[in-house]
Amino acid sequence: MDERLMFLKVGGRVASLIETRAWHGHPLGAPQDWPQSLKTALQIILASPSPTFICWGPEQFLFYNDAFAPLLGAAHPKALAEPAMQSLKGMWPDLPSALAQVVDQGQALRLATATARSPDRQSARGALSLSPLADDQGRPRAVLCTVLDVQPEPFNANGSDDLQTLQHRLLELTLQERPLKVILDELMRAVQTFIGEDSPCSILLTDKEGTRLSHGAAIGLAEDYTVAIDGLEIGPAAGSCGTAAHRKSSVAVADIAQDSLWVDFRDLALAHDLRACWSHPVVGTGGKLLGTFATYRRDPGLPTAPQDDFLDLVAQITALVLERYAAQEALNDQSRLLETLNRTGAGVAAELDQEALVQMVTDAGVDLTGAQFGAFFYNITDGSGESYMLYSLSGVDRSAFSKFPMPRNTKIFAPTFAGDGVVRSDDITADPRYGQNAPHRGMPEGHLPVRSYLAVPVVSRSGEVLGGLFFGHEKSRQFSVHHERLMDGLAGQASIALDNARLYSSAHNELEVRRRAEEELIQIKSDLELAHERIDLALEAGAIIGTWIWNIPEDIVTADERFAKSFGLSVDRCREGMPIADVAASVHPEDWEQVQTKIEESVRVGGTYRAEYRSKHADGCYRWVEASGHCEHDSAGQAIRFPGVLIDIQQRRQIESDLKRREADLALLLDATADGFYAVDKGGYTTRCNAAFLRMLGFDKEEDVIGKQLHDIIHHSHVDGSPYPHKDCPIYHVASTGEMAHVDDEVFYRTDGTSFPVEYWVRPVIWQGELQGAVCNILDISERKQAEEAQQLLMRELNHRVKNLFSITAGMIKMTARHAINVEEMSSSLTGRVMALARAHELISSSITSRQNHEAPSSLHSLIEVVLEPYIEGRPGVLDLTGPPVELGPTSTTGFALILHEMATNAAKYGALSAANGKLRVAWNLADDVLTMNWTETGGPELAGPPQQTGFGSQLARLSATGQLGGGIEHVWHQSGLKVRLTAAGDRLAQ
Repeated sequence: MDERLMFLKVGGRVASLIETRAWHGHPLGAPQDWPQSLKTALQIILASPSPTFICWGPEQFLFYNDAFAPLLGAAHPKALAEPAMQSLKGMWPDLPSALAQVVDQGQALRLATATARSPDRQSARGALSLSPLADDQGRPRAVLCTVLDVQPEPFNANGSDDLQTLQHRLLELTLQERPLKVILDELMRAVQTFIGEDSPCSILLTDKEGTRLSHGAAIGLAEDYTVAIDGLEIGPAAGSCGTAAHRKSSVAVADIAQDSLWVDFRDLALAHDLRACWSHPVVGTGGKLLGTFATYRRDPGLPTAPQDDFLDLVAQITALVLERYAAQEALNDQSRLLETLNRTGAGVAAELDQEALVQMVTDAGVDLTGAQFGAFFYNITDGSGESYMLYSLSGVDRSAFSKFPMPRNTKIFAPTFAGDGVVRSDDITADPRYGQNAPHRGMPEGHLPVRSYLAVPVVSRSGEVLGGLFFGHEKSRQFSVHHERLMDGLAGQASIALDNARLYSSAHNELEVRRRAEEELIQIKSDLELAHERIDLALEAGAIIGTWIWNIPEDIVTADERFAKSFGLSVDRCREGMPIADVAASVHPEDWEQVQTKIEESVRVGGTYRAEYRSKHADGCYRWVEASGHCEHDSAGQAIRFPGVLIDIQQRRQIESDLKRREADLALLLDATADGFYAVDKGGYTTRCNAAFLRMLGFDKEEDVIGKQLHDIIHHSHVDGSPYPHKDCPIYHVASTGEMAHVDDEVFYRTDGTSFPVEYWVRPVIWQGELQGAVCNILDISERKQAEEAQQLLMRELNHRVKNLFSITAGMIKMTARHAINVEEMSSSLTGRVMALARAHELISSSITSRQNHEAPSSLHSLIEVVLEPYIEGRPGVLDLTGPPVELGPTSTTGFALILHEMATNAAKYGALSAANGKLRVAWNLADDVLTMNWTETGGPELAGPPQQTGFGSQLARLSATGQLGGGIEHVWHQSGLKVRLTAAGDRLAQ
């Protein structure tokens, strides 16, 4: 059968009709040329036991399977591939509108109308399930239709359409190319619905050799059970599944505890409460065993006849699904192989470096064959005979071969190095030629394990054996005839490319030979013509847009036809030659200087030339190209010949430009933010940071942090100074686990050793589902911490003031009561003093909370009067104020108010203002930009000396004097009374 008709291999009457029908003149053309999406859909429905049909394309061409044909009656087979409504008219009256809705909206629906009955057709009752199908371009172009419950359900006494629904759902998922596991899980859930919710299911798949069963999918089974049976060997007594696979027929074990087939697995099954197992083999086209489908039961027993029929049908559906996905996987593998071949062909066509060329071919061979490792051995002949040099390796480090001698012309290697043909072995250790040569008698100790072996000679067109490609795998039977053919073709490509590379590397010698003798000149010309022929072949597979050769002494540039067409030049003129200036005219004026410099450098010193520039093409547009060449010198050191190639790199340059622009935009965005930002990989090494991070931590430039672990520099200690281990670092934890973190109670350290409080957020970096590392956003919260500390200080101060107010108020009451004649006088005096105290307290509170008081006095004299008014109310002559006018700003007003209030409070409680005859003198002067104020108390209680403890108010007064006022405060405790000397910096007074 034509490979393009393999979708019909499922067989059946309808498949035969499609294959044998004359399709000439039909709008769809011959079946082998149909869209792949249509072929795939037909392959699936033709194998389905459910009545199914497809309405394809705008014309709604009808395709159906054998199960649907009887419903058409006499319209079959004429209805095949004809417009659907010609045959389905009357069966489903709403079908035309339903088909249009499915295609337009791309969503499935169910048509519940019963089919009509007619004398020439079978009757069918039940729903019609419709699903959209896409064409090769992904557009909704067709509808898949499955008739549900065409006949009474054989397995369900209630007559439900679960089986048909299952079949349609599986067909729909398969055609949508959903993951295989999704379809298998759907299948097993349906089995559980029919057999019982407590019926675990398992699907095992055969390995490549067909000798073992490996885990495919399972539902309801413990993971350790599926792991234990993974790799089950197929045999006549290997449980239900291994035996069913061996027999290729169903095996139902009623009681695992008693059945001899389960001797080796009985304890495992019983430990997981599995008592019965019914297994059906999954057999594909041509009787090929694909695997098994098993249903387990918690109680002993055998399946009923309907259950057994159902499970047999499930096995058939499973085979259909597995074959569909195996075919798709094979198609994907073939596409990958073709892509690799095309890429390799383009690469070898453009590569003139022999070492890079051979490495490219070896890597491609490993990729195409699936080998674990590959090698290319190059023939070297010396004076002592034949030996071989390791030229390239793929899949393994060169050190793996460094301690072994190079391969010799032994019985195993001889066919390859002699060029006799390909050697392919499923198990090289079983080959009769293996181990026949001393001293190793096989692989040396420590050699890479090799069982599967594939060796292909690389032979030039002249018949010379250039070397051999060798591929190995530690498992047996890994290489097929297909791999053999692929490598044979790859070796052919390699031989052509190697010949070209050798010709290029030996061009200098050939030119010298040409000057010595005319006969050698003819031979060289022949070789060059051969090289051009091979280059033309290579150009067909690559992105090269032209080749040239510059004869430097004569200033003649010859070029190929591609070169001429690319730049709108005459083919004859390019063949005959033109001056280099004419060729250079296509170079963009802005790029010519750097191109000219590189050409002159190559001409002067010889060797490789490579330049990227814009060149004007035949359409008048400039495109980026890359020129590569090699300037050759004669024995006198004069430049004589300059061959090269031209490659179109417009797309590559555009991609590079877009990437650079996006990188610049990202860097600009990161540097614009005030928050610090840095990113680490999974190992904690820094990959990126912004300018704010560098400034915040004290680094000079980005290079100081990229590629380094910064924990020991910026995050090495806790707030209390204790060490901060790597393993506890939230940043490294997020980078290794993918979790998130938010921290607001730690410190970071600058490069100068100083620390500052931070709040930071750490988030994982995920790319294509893989954890790459983490990013950390850092906020310096020093100002926030200072504000919190200031607030706490404020609360303590206000608390202190409230306590003092109660104490002072109590003293006022006693003093007022002591001197008052009657209650009215006491009330009046006390009211005045309390109100004055309230005004002073309002002044202090307002200054503390707002750090400025718009109602505060503008002079020192007025401030002292306001603060002291509550304490001298009704006591004339108590206060003596002396000093020049001094204007105060909001901040200095607060400082003086706090200090004066503290001293006045203490004087009212313990000093001169607490006694009836007490006096207070406040004098100040301003000299040398320093304000000096003297507070002198007399007439109060005798003082025994300084207080034993310093209260909060005294500490606050000292802080205000040194901090806000930039001066100091001194207390002298005389027996007759307290003296205080307060100083303030002149430049602080107006603040």
